[in-house]
This record gives sequence, C-alpha cells and structure tokens, in this order.
Amino acid sequence: MSDILDDDLELRVGTLQLTSDNANADNRLDNASDAKSSNKNKNQLNANPSVLSGADSLSSSTSSFAGRDARAEGISNPEPRNASEPERTVYPRYDVPFNRENIKDFFTFRKGVVENAIQECITALLFPEDGEYLGSWLLTEITLWDNEKERIVLLTSRLVMTIKYDFIAMKQLDFKKTYLDDLDTIAIGELVYPPSSLVPERNLRGVRLMWNKGEPLSLKTAWNPFSQDVPFLTFASHPIFWHKDTEGMKDSLFSSEQERDGTLEERAMYDMETFAQKLQRAIESMPSSTCCIHHSPIVIQSYLGVTSLLHNKISLGFFKVRGKFSF
Repeated sequence: MSDILDDDLELRVGTLQLTSDNANADNRLDNASDAKSSNKNKNQLNANPSVLSGADSLSSSTSSFAGRDARAEGISNPEPRNASEPERTVYPRYDVPFNRENIKDFFTFRKGVVENAIQECITALLFPEDGEYLGSWLLTEITLWDNEKERIVLLTSRLVMTIKYDFIAMKQLDFKKTYLDDLDTIAIGELVYPPSSLVPERNLRGVRLMWNKGEPLSLKTAWNPFSQDVPFLTFASHPIFWHKDTEGMKDSLFSSEQERDGTLEERAMYDMETFAQKLQRAIESMPSSTCCIHHSPIVIQSYLGVTSLLHNKISLGFFKVRGKFSF
C-alpha cells in the first residue's frame, strides 16, 4: 500500500514539474512572438516617415484615404490588405473646376496672354547664375490656409521661381525663388484633408515642395495667415488645363500634325503632372541633392475652411471678369 502511494506521489510531482516547464516555455515563446510583432510594427512605422509638416500627417492622410475608398465601395469594415500583395496606386476622381462658359472669364484663357507674360518674366527675372532654363507653367498654388492662387512657375536646374502676375495690367507683382539645393522632400499625390476635417474632398492631385527637414510648423507660422515663412509650396493644375480640349483638334480633318502638337504643348503649360516630372528629373540630375521624392497623399491641414471655401468658390485668387468689374 505504501509503495503504491509513493509511486502516485512521484507521478504527481513529475506531472506538475513538466506542466510548469511547458508553461514557462510557452510564456517564453509568447514573449518572443510579442517582441517580434512589436519590432515589426516599429519597423513598419519607421518605414513610412512623415513627408509633410507634422509627425503624424502621413498616417492621418493614409487612414483618410482608406476610409474614402471603403465608403466609395460600400464597405463598412474593409479587409486588411495582405502584406505580400503589391500596393495599388489610387488615382482620384477629378472634379473639373468651372464650366466651359465660366472659364472664358479668366484673363489667362485669352490667346497669347500667358505666353507673353511668361516670356516677360523669363527676360526680366532669370539670370545666367540661376541655372539652365527647364520649363514654365501657369499653375494653382494652394496656400497654408487652403486658398488657391494663380501663379507663374519657372523651373531651372538650380531653382523654382513662383511669380505673382497681374494678367489685367500685364505686369509682375512679386516673385519668390526656392533653390533646389534647399529642398529635402517632394511629395506627389492626391490632395486630402485630415479625417476630422469638415472640408469636402478636392478629388485633385498636387505636388508639394518642402524644406522643413520634417519639423512641424511653429504656432507663430501656423496661425498667421500673412506669414511668409511657410517652409513648403503646394501646386495643382490650373483650372484652364481641363478646358484646353484637344478632342476637336484630333477629329478635325483640316488640322495639321503641327497644330495638334501645338495644342498639346499649350495644354501642358497648365499641367501640374508635367511640372512634377521635370522637377523630379532636375532633382535626380543633381549629384549633391539629398531630396527625397515620395508618391503619397498630401495633407492640407484645414478643418473648417469656411473662408477658404468662399475664397475658392468665387476664385478670388485668379484674375477674371466679374460682372462689370475685372480683378
């Protein structure tokens, strides 16, 4: 009887010891798994550095982008994308600004106006020390406060020049030089708003040039609508781009190949994508440049935007005919 009890006790003790060892082993495995998962998450966060003026701007824009895709497809909880699957490029649904009749009120829609203004700016403002001339455009600048402004943009091998031009009096009012050596980041992608913003989405692509070295804006700059120290520029295509229609030219039996090429070149003058491509080539051809180029959504930090909505609705940043007045 005592032998049986001794064997039973030895068996129970052995069982408890094995169970404890297994539990410790399982805990070690779980801890190792958690550590790997934590390191993986950290690496994923580090792999997506902020490309805008804020520490969490990129993550905000990404979640906002995914949320809109889910709403567009009618999915309340989209399934997570497999890490092994290639990321798909998402292009926005463009909302064509203005209509054909309203666009004719723009002074820049008149034939020869933009070309003459650009030639005047090149002659008066560019010098040999500014580098090789690469191209010129009429684009829409989007300010820190989400206001749209009509701007001539000149690109050379050394700088980007942004020019405020009076297309009524036909004279340049102001200009700003941004040297390519000073740029640390260029972002090309859809213009989006933070998830908590009440501003309707633009459905528009843009390009942002930055020289803030990843630092967020100071309060003095962020809350001053007249600040000249904003360390980035944001451009989109000019509204005329969507109304320089080439379909009629393509279908016409009486139009020559030279005329069609001329129309395409004229349309490219208002195209942000063409400017972004030439800017990227200029950066890549500079051996000393440390500028990073990201293709990702660009966050416009506007949350209510009543003033900017009114400003952009009546296109105060553009020179156009407004009833009996022109300004």
